[in-house]
Amino acid sequence: MLFVRDPLCFKASISISLETLPHYDNSLLREFVESIPSSVGRVRLETSPEVEERLISCMSEFKETKTYHWLREDFKNALYDIEIQLNKRMVS
Repeated sequence: MLFVRDPLCFKASISISLETLPHYDNSLLREFVESIPSSVGRVRLETSPEVEERLISCMSEFKETKTYHWLREDFKNALYDIEIQLNKRMVS
């Protein structure tokens, strides 16, 4: 389960990352992105371990691209919030 402060920014930033990484096997993540509500309020998203692993991998690769460095700060913050939650789970 992930707590998303701004689902609209998170959805946009993950969509951009998937477009930036065309070689990435992303059918599972695309389905996940489609399930994210386009709202501004905080939401709780149910996720599988496989989705979480792919999110970590995708965000890690995306952070190495030029597109990431040009990304709006609110989009970067949305990714960072999720990355922190996922990393805490991996450590626990």
